[in-house]
Amino acid sequence: MEPTSTAIGAFLAKYGAVFFGFVGSILSLSFLKDLTRKQAAIAVLTGFIASQATGPLAVAYFELPADVESGYGVAFLIGLLAMNLIPAVKAAAIRLLGMWGA
Repeated sequence: MEPTSTAIGAFLAKYGAVFFGFVGSILSLSFLKDLTRKQAAIAVLTGFIASQATGPLAVAYFELPADVESGYGVAFLIGLLAMNLIPAVKAAAIRLLGMWGA
């Protein structure tokens, strides 16, 4: 039986990266303590959006296989780590702009 012949397989074939990015962003809440509901919702939304926006870029940049499983894994990891990556990217951007004198 092919994986896409089941309902779950069909769902993952179409929305796999979305699903795993969302799951990763929800699991990231276990690393963040003392958040209000609003902050938790923003954290999940940030992780989810980051996983969808930068997942294909990360696959291409790191020259990962272009199969769907790699995309699922990258979406999950970016969703999971986005709240930790965003401050690092912001600090790097500030340092870079400071070097250019802007």
